[in-house]
Amino acid sequence: MFKLHIYGLLLGTILEFVIGRIYSLWNPMDSISRLIEFLDRALLGDEIILLERSKQRSFGRWLIVLVLVPVFLISTFFTILCYEIAPFFGVLFEAIATYFCLDYYRLYYGGLGVMNDFYGDGIDAMKHSASLLMNEEETVDTEYVVTRDTIDYIAKETDHSVLSSMFVMFLFGPVGGFLYRSLMLIQDKIGIPNSRYDYFGQPIVSVNKVVDWIPSRVSSAIVVFAARHTFGGFNGKNARYIHMRDGGGSISAFAGALDIALGNGLIGDSDKVIEAKDIRKAVGLLKNSYLLCQVILVILLLFF
Repeated sequence: MFKLHIYGLLLGTILEFVIGRIYSLWNPMDSISRLIEFLDRALLGDEIILLERSKQRSFGRWLIVLVLVPVFLISTFFTILCYEIAPFFGVLFEAIATYFCLDYYRLYYGGLGVMNDFYGDGIDAMKHSASLLMNEEETVDTEYVVTRDTIDYIAKETDHSVLSSMFVMFLFGPVGGFLYRSLMLIQDKIGIPNSRYDYFGQPIVSVNKVVDWIPSRVSSAIVVFAARHTFGGFNGKNARYIHMRDGGGSISAFAGALDIALGNGLIGDSDKVIEAKDIRKAVGLLKNSYLLCQVILVILLLFF
């Protein structure tokens, strides 16, 4: 059973590496995002000033429950059903679930697109591409800030939607992967500190601090290892030093490996001015980290 699980996980990572997301096909993550948005409006509404803070926190907890319960039940049902039909279908379902839970392809080629647009068409095209990649409007008109924000996003998502997701799926299969990604989606939607979500989003922030404690450390360790022991011109020693000093997860590993400051300048050192071409090194580190995980899966198949 363990070997079948690894086969499914490896096949899913290969699918994501080769073809990435096909936007014309239904993706369960889109449905989960729409459910979160619906529950946000249904529970919190528009007149949040009329709700007590304790009530907002309670609604935030209910949103988590109302999202995770159906995700858990549906993913568990199909995992069991497919393996009951035949091991082949179980492996196939794990591969498809892994493919849906990962976001490597979009990050890699989206990052390259931001860099290419800057050198091809200037800062306005770069801002547009960065906004599409990060799903939020980029307003600052400087190469430095747009590049920093893009690398920040790639580093954060390398943790949440690539390496940590793979680690959770390795331990808990498709069910764990869908639950983990759902928590990350909730965090992205309502875990933002602003006037609307200050109290409504507190429960998901607290939950994710616990849930992501081990996965984030594993994923950042993989990034540091890739920076130190793979090709790409990374500063491996500095990646390890900054990661240990600043403790910012994968962002600190990226900052050290690229000799730049990220996280609004709070993580890493400003050893050099950030340029758009640094995005190429950032996505290169993402790619090497991803391939390293695939190598680990192949080794597990060979020895177990």
